[in-house]
Amino acid sequence: MKTKNQKKMEWIYLFTGLFIAFLICGLFSSCAVVKTDFSNVAKKEATVYYYLPESIIKIRATAKVAIVYNADNTLTGSSNIVEESFVITSEMIADTKDLLSLNYKPNALMADDIKYSVNSKGLLETVNITTEDRTADIISKLAEAPQIILGTSTGAAKAANTIVKIKEYTSDFAIKVSEISSTAKTIKWNLVIINELGVDEQPKGIPANFEVSSVNTPSTSPSLSALINNSSSEINGILTRPIKNISLEIKSAVPGISFNNTLPSNVVVADVTKLIVIPVKRTPFVKRVNKIGIQDGIILSNEINKPSSVEGFVSIPINIAKAIVSIPGQLVQFRYDNTKRADELEKAKLNYEKSIQESQKYELTKNQEIEKVKLGVEKDNLSNSIELQKLKFELQTSLLEAEKKQLDAQKALDEIKNQLEELKQKK
Repeated sequence: MKTKNQKKMEWIYLFTGLFIAFLICGLFSSCAVVKTDFSNVAKKEATVYYYLPESIIKIRATAKVAIVYNADNTLTGSSNIVEESFVITSEMIADTKDLLSLNYKPNALMADDIKYSVNSKGLLETVNITTEDRTADIISKLAEAPQIILGTSTGAAKAANTIVKIKEYTSDFAIKVSEISSTAKTIKWNLVIINELGVDEQPKGIPANFEVSSVNTPSTSPSLSALINNSSSEINGILTRPIKNISLEIKSAVPGISFNNTLPSNVVVADVTKLIVIPVKRTPFVKRVNKIGIQDGIILSNEINKPSSVEGFVSIPINIAKAIVSIPGQLVQFRYDNTKRADELEKAKLNYEKSIQESQKYELTKNQEIEKVKLGVEKDNLSNSIELQKLKFELQTSLLEAEKKQLDAQKALDEIKNQLEELKQKK
């Protein structure tokens, strides 16, 4: 017959064997949580789809125009631009050239809580591999070009008997960074001059074209396959792009204008020549937390909380053996806990009985107060009844006296009538 210690050892060996089996399954299973399919097929399966970011340059152009009128308030052909300024900002948009599908990779031995979302532009916004969702604050870097003070164009001298009015025109333009190179790109801008002095005539146009160029924008954008250089069309993790600073130069493209020189402006844009792969992995035997902050497809933060896998690995067989060997101690603890719970229940029972006694005492006091109020009411009713009887007696006495007086008056009246009758008879 097996001894007690032999049975415990058999249990230890059994649990250790199961633990090793789960360990082998965990080590040979995939540690990646999500994967991205960057193939160019028309149909893809995905938990969510997203695009890589690219940038557009937004230019707010402002031109001040000297509008020249004749003496009869009609427009002349001498109106000219006297000042131009440009404000430059950048904005992330979706690079729809490559559709990326994000898929979850489950693991039978792991419990995952995943959240990812895409904004209305199709850019990845949030990736959290925990129940906590924290997206980093948006960092927007705006570069503003210096205002350019321009001189008066030649041939625009004010003639005699003319009127000159200064009017400001503003318009917004957008251009993809991929369309900008070291060769100047001309942006067409035609100012429409309308007579504002009450004369009905056709508007006149003044060209205000300007040029945009940059010496450090890439001439071509490599494909994702070339950047990843992988035989498979899938990659573990999430794809994004870094940012870079580019220098833009904007100047007027109107012939004859002498204020063409402008200072370069630095703008933050997405770097389409580079690619970043953000791995999202599991760690065996411990709980791992990934909080990735993304804004408009650009990663802003990546917080990883990963305890020691070795510590978690070592503690499992020790805890199994400890649980089997210390069963008697657990029973003692169970009895102790039950005794403690019994004491707590007894204390709760005494408190309950005390509360019942207090409630009964309060009920008795309340009944006494009610009886006292009733006695007061009855006493008042009795006093009122006595007063009522006394008043009734007084009324009856008054009524009797009144009746007696009435009888006496009737008797006196009868005597007077008799005397009158006697007097009549004597006549």
